[in-house]
Amino acid sequence: MLPLRDGVRIDGHLLRRFAQLGSVHAPEWFKRSAPPLIAAATFALVRERRRAAVRNLERVLGADRFTAHWAALRMFTEFAYCTSEAMEQYSSRARPVHIERPREDAVLTALEAGHGAVVVTGHIGSWDIAAKGLSDLRCRIHVVMSREADAATQELVESARSRAGVQVVLSDASVFSSLQLVHALRRNEIVAIQLDRTAAAGGVRLLPFLGAKAAFPSGPFVLARLAGSPVIPVFTPRVGTRRYQLHIGRPVAVPRSARAPGALDRVMLEVVGQFEEIVRRYPWQWFQFAPFWYKSPPCRTAFPTRSGSRATVPSGPSR
Repeated sequence: MLPLRDGVRIDGHLLRRFAQLGSVHAPEWFKRSAPPLIAAATFALVRERRRAAVRNLERVLGADRFTAHWAALRMFTEFAYCTSEAMEQYSSRARPVHIERPREDAVLTALEAGHGAVVVTGHIGSWDIAAKGLSDLRCRIHVVMSREADAATQELVESARSRAGVQVVLSDASVFSSLQLVHALRRNEIVAIQLDRTAAAGGVRLLPFLGAKAAFPSGPFVLARLAGSPVIPVFTPRVGTRRYQLHIGRPVAVPRSARAPGALDRVMLEVVGQFEEIVRRYPWQWFQFAPFWYKSPPCRTAFPTRSGSRATVPSGPSR
C-alpha cells in the first residue's frame, strides 16, 4: 500500500477499480502516456515512500542522493506501466503480452521429476505476468501474499487472480495453510512466495545483501525442506510494451539436515545471491517502497551519576 494523505491510499478499492477500467478500456495512446503522469504525481505526494525508494536505490546503485532521486522517479514510472499491463491481462479484451522464456526451465524440470517447486520471487517487474507465464505449465499455482488493507480490495485481487488460474493463500492464515502448502508440493504443484516481503512470514533470517544485512523469510525454505522440493528463483522484468523476460534461476536443494540456523543460512544465501544479481541488473524495477536494510535498535549504555545511580543513554543505530 502507498498511502497519500489523510488516510487515502493510491491502491484502495475505488482507485484500483478505476485504474483497472482505464487499463482495459482506455485507448492505446492513453495507456502509453498516462502511466508516467500518474507516476510523477504519486512520486510528489507519497513523501515517506519516495524517501525510502531513494535510500534503497542509493545502496543498490552506489550513487549519490541526486542520482538515486531520478532513478526512483523512473522506478515509479516502471511500476505504473507494470501495474497497468497486469490489470489489462485480467480482461478478455487484453492485448497479448509477450513473455520471453529461457531455454533451460528449472521449474519444468522439477515438475517433470514430480517434486513440485517452491518458487521464490521478488517485486521485480510484474509477478502477475510471471504467474501467467507459469500457468502455461498447466500446473496449479499457489501464491502466498499479504492481506490487502480492506476486504473489498482483497476480493477484487483474489477474483482477478483466480480467473488466471492462481490460488491466493494469505500469509497471515492459520498453520493449517502451511500444511496444505506442503501437501500441494507433494502433489507436484507450485508454491510461490515473495522473497522481499517479511510480514507474517513465520520467521526471518538476517543475511548480507548488497553490502548490508537485510531480513529474508525462512518460510519458503522450511516448506521446501519438509516437502523435498527445490527452491527456484523466478523474476519477470519488463523489457518493453507488453514484453517481459521470464528469468528462471538456478534451483537450490534444501537438505533434510538444514535445520540449524547456520545450515539454513547457507542455503538461503544461494538464493539471496541470485536475487542480488537481478536487482543489480534491473534496479529501477525493484519495486521496494519501504526501508529494506536492517538497522539494529538503539542500545542503552549505562554510566554512573553523581548520586551513585546509573543512568542510560541511547547509542545510535548501527549501520
